[in-house]
Amino acid sequence: MNDLLSLDRRSLIQQMLALAGAGAAVGFSPAALAKAAARAKPYLSPTHFALVTAVADTIIPRTDTPGAIDAGVPATFDALIANWASPDRRQQLSQALSEIDALAHEKKGMGFAQLSATERLALLTPYDVEALQVVPSPAGGRGLSMMRGPTFANPGYGKLKELIVILYYISETGLTHELTYDHTPGEWLPSIPVTPDTRPTGGAGLF
Repeated sequence: MNDLLSLDRRSLIQQMLALAGAGAAVGFSPAALAKAAARAKPYLSPTHFALVTAVADTIIPRTDTPGAIDAGVPATFDALIANWASPDRRQQLSQALSEIDALAHEKKGMGFAQLSATERLALLTPYDVEALQVVPSPAGGRGLSMMRGPTFANPGYGKLKELIVILYYISETGLTHELTYDHTPGEWLPSIPVTPDTRPTGGAGLF
């Protein structure tokens, strides 16, 4: 189980490989992934590459900080799928993308990538809420369930979204623009007033 209070780049990369079903990932390294992502011709078809670009941009748009496109997430996703994802996981992620595109055609009469940013967000937001509803875990007890993580109503979309987020935060752009350094232990305070708003580190009910 990931230690939620001490995630680092190495653990995020391990989680990324698990999401891709990469197993031991023979030949994988961050440098190899970056080299594969820089190739001229994507593995995905132009339609699917445009689709994953639109989905990534909707999940992490550019605001006052760079977004997923600025961080090269679509190309990195393409390289990971082409070189290290298992066939089953490749199919599951492709299906998750196709379902979003099918919804856009049903609701708007055009592909997801053809919609404006506002239309994409309006379409994906309720879909995201429904897809990430946590459903009862399979038999195995609460401890095993915590190690596996939540079981989503749409596990394929859950993996797709998590993979996009992780690819963003392991990128140089995500690391240098989004993540901040918190000095620990910080200033020593011999006496801290306890009020009704005081919370333990990590928030109440974390475990």
